Amino acid sequence: MGMGFTAPIYFLFSAFLLLVILMYFFRKQYEKKAIPSVLLWQEWMNEFEAQAWWKKLQHHLLLYLQLLALLFLIFTLTQPFFQKEGIEGDHLIFIVDSSASMTAKEGDNSRLELAKEKMVQLIDKVDNQEMTLIVAKETPEILTERSLSKKEVLQHVDKLEASYASPNVIDSINMAKSLLGEENGNIQLLSDNFTKEASLELHQNTAFYAHNMGTSHENLAVETFGVAMREDTVVGVVTVKNEGNHSKEFTLSIFNDQEETLKQVSEKVEANKVKTIYLEKLPLAALYRVELKGDKQYLLDNEQYAFLGQQQDPTVYVHKDIHPFARKAVEIASTNVIHLTSHPSEGKKFDGVHLIKGLPKSDWPSGPKLVFLSGVDGEKEVDLSGEITANRSIPLMQSVAMEEVYVEKTFSSEEFSSLDVVAGRGGIPLILSGTYQGDPIIIVTFELGSSDWPLHPGFPLFMFHSIQELTQNRGMLGYFYPGQTMDYFPASDVRKAEILNKDNKVVFTSETFEQPIELPLTPGLYTLRETKDESEEFKTLYIMLEDEEKSIQTEESFTISANPATDQDGESTSSKDISYLFIILALVVLLVEWEVYRRGISN
Repeated sequence: MGMGFTAPIYFLFSAFLLLVILMYFFRKQYEKKAIPSVLLWQEWMNEFEAQAWWKKLQHHLLLYLQLLALLFLIFTLTQPFFQKEGIEGDHLIFIVDSSASMTAKEGDNSRLELAKEKMVQLIDKVDNQEMTLIVAKETPEILTERSLSKKEVLQHVDKLEASYASPNVIDSINMAKSLLGEENGNIQLLSDNFTKEASLELHQNTAFYAHNMGTSHENLAVETFGVAMREDTVVGVVTVKNEGNHSKEFTLSIFNDQEETLKQVSEKVEANKVKTIYLEKLPLAALYRVELKGDKQYLLDNEQYAFLGQQQDPTVYVHKDIHPFARKAVEIASTNVIHLTSHPSEGKKFDGVHLIKGLPKSDWPSGPKLVFLSGVDGEKEVDLSGEITANRSIPLMQSVAMEEVYVEKTFSSEEFSSLDVVAGRGGIPLILSGTYQGDPIIIVTFELGSSDWPLHPGFPLFMFHSIQELTQNRGMLGYFYPGQTMDYFPASDVRKAEILNKDNKVVFTSETFEQPIELPLTPGLYTLRETKDESEEFKTLYIMLEDEEKSIQTEESFTISANPATDQDGESTSSKDISYLFIILALVVLLVEWEVYRRGISN
């Protein structure tokens, strides 16, 4: 803190002080004469001259007051101010990148921890300024807005944790610009790789500071990992990227879903290069995990999972008595269709999807089934009335306009009451789906021959969706990114759904299924546990890093500010004008001078 003057040239007016003093010397003069009546006064003056010097000043008080008032006016013209170290702007907005790369280590601390420390330092220098805190997620999140409380903002900063998803910095900056408008504002971005090449159109009253945390780029990353069936064997491919400036040796370990080591490979990758490793003759497994060893700074990109999914179209067995239009639609939906001319003999196994009509339930084959009821098992025939309704949230009904279908009669059975109703008319099910005797099943409860549905363009789509629904790997939910939501349509007998991490700790639970499931933020393998009336079912999902988060490259910090007194840390020397103080002092002196003059005249 210090004092300065905006216009010191006005100190030249100090010459008027000398002018006042000269005028004082050239004031009206009087001759000295000995007058008896004033001898008493002369005696008094002699005594006065023998007194202390500061008392003599009292006899020139008017002159001193005039000089002091003039001096205060000169100080006012020079526009004096006090300088103070602080953060420029009336409204400060902090934008924090909480992505996965911010968890990379810089010494003993992560980049996110360094960013939090930096914010604490900046907030400490805030002086009665509004503060807003934004987390740069996919959808920017405001934690606090226009707060004047340092304590409140610091509490939010202390609770900040990594979200692992790629940051949406541009939208966060645009949100900050909207909050600032034309006011004198300050945007503080704390990230690790925001480049100055980014297009930023800022208001002239807005200052922008990008603090990019981190300097080290030494990183090995598993860029891609995949497995596939090839001639009855499993093959895999892994690509490893080296972001460092030196070649590095590393070891790859491949595990199955039982965490058994299937293979280990040692390789070397050159600086700033990508190495491709081919894996041959892997043992068969539903799930594979690759782990890279040789990197310590950033561990999240050293592991990746891969599911061994369906590698070809499943075999679809079309049993006899199936409607011709259904046969044709299946041939369009799948390239591997087998038409059966008779019912399979007992003990003969057909692995695939079965289209069944007119076959008693006791003769139904095991495996996924699409069944067209015909009353062969004594199902009751019911006349229909009312409007047809369909559950559009179920994939089976995607682009299938069931409301336009003509159907008057259906077959009803209490045995299928536990299945989910996909479409119905007047409260009577037309299409059911779910699990029956442990196998996926879809049931059409009416005769296609007595309906115009096969003539509708949505019928082939329904057959295609049915094959996809019945052949999907029901134990694998697939790949997701941190913070995503998953549409979840459980069977009617599911009472509770829970997501468990690798340590079998519950990280999400729900007993109502009206909203999509919010998936975990931390990358890794998770299990969805469905609790049913009489059993539990488990499904696997993988939260994986986005490609942008497999790099820890950094950019240089930079500043965009119209204030030349601002440094790279966003701190500036603010000035507070104190001219008004000298104006007030000058007025006070003038009032005192007037009172002295008035008393002198009255005496």
